[in-house]
Amino acid sequence: MEREAIFYNATNIALQSQYKELKKLKDTYGSWEKAWATVSQTTDPKIDPEKNAAALETAGVELILFDEDRYPALLTETSLPPLGLYIKGTLPPLEYPVGIVGTRKATTEGKELAREFGKVLAEAGCVVISGLALGVDAAGHRGALEGHGITVAVLANGLDHIYPATNARLAEDILKDGGALISEYPLGSPSLPYRFLERNRIISGLSRGILIIEAPARSGTIATARFALEENRDVFVLPGPARHPNFAGSHELLKQGASLVTVPEDILQAFGLETKKRMENADISPEETAILDILRQSTTPLAIDKIIELSHLQAPMANQLVSFLITKGLIEETEFGYTTIQS
Repeated sequence: MEREAIFYNATNIALQSQYKELKKLKDTYGSWEKAWATVSQTTDPKIDPEKNAAALETAGVELILFDEDRYPALLTETSLPPLGLYIKGTLPPLEYPVGIVGTRKATTEGKELAREFGKVLAEAGCVVISGLALGVDAAGHRGALEGHGITVAVLANGLDHIYPATNARLAEDILKDGGALISEYPLGSPSLPYRFLERNRIISGLSRGILIIEAPARSGTIATARFALEENRDVFVLPGPARHPNFAGSHELLKQGASLVTVPEDILQAFGLETKKRMENADISPEETAILDILRQSTTPLAIDKIIELSHLQAPMANQLVSFLITKGLIEETEFGYTTIQS
């Protein structure tokens, strides 16, 4: 482990992860080694930087500091990025990360929807981010695993124990399938109530968009959505029964301009992934590809006669291929002619 990481870890332990104090020290001294030289004079003598760093390695936990190239780029864009991230497992590339969050006391339907969205989004190449909590979080993680995708859990405690303990098996499955557990708290840190709120800003910061499933009026889910809105991230909301308390916060977010979604494809369209997925899954012949290229290069829809002229295909063949492309969802017919479907 690099020296700066060793001394950050010791300082983080000494200050019990108090963000403002840690940030002040870094701004004052410029390096964690110098900060520790000051902090160590008044802190618990039992804190040994080298021994604590060895404990991280023994636990299989990696520590990435804010100024390292490996630090998630999306988090650097937030107003309160963690100064260090403890990671167990493999942090995947976060090209299309989607947070799935909601109440712990979700309805059966809400958990099923979280599972469905997690599965479909993961199948399309999205990384599902959540908090490993009961209810919606756990269902979203499970769905991503069922979709043979990657999911990342952000914890409100040290990575040497899992909270809630009932999700320990889920955490194991996340790691086994190539995902990661993340925290800003050192080993041994308990999951104190205020840390769940701090944790939520990381879920939001790691995500390009947040899906809200069943959010009561006052909940950590609403806090996550607010973090997302403040950081100019997409907020997607599943609506529910008008008077159900689990949807009071959800509906308020919709009034504030959040995007209403009803199926996973709504999110894929927002990310521009739908057409990409159709293209990857479709069995496209060279002749079909030629027609697609012609339509992409045209600034306006093309009539079938123009497609035949430009493709040099016989009329029956061209008509048949156009029909195939419509069936595969790659092109559509308008009143002006044929054009590719844009995400």
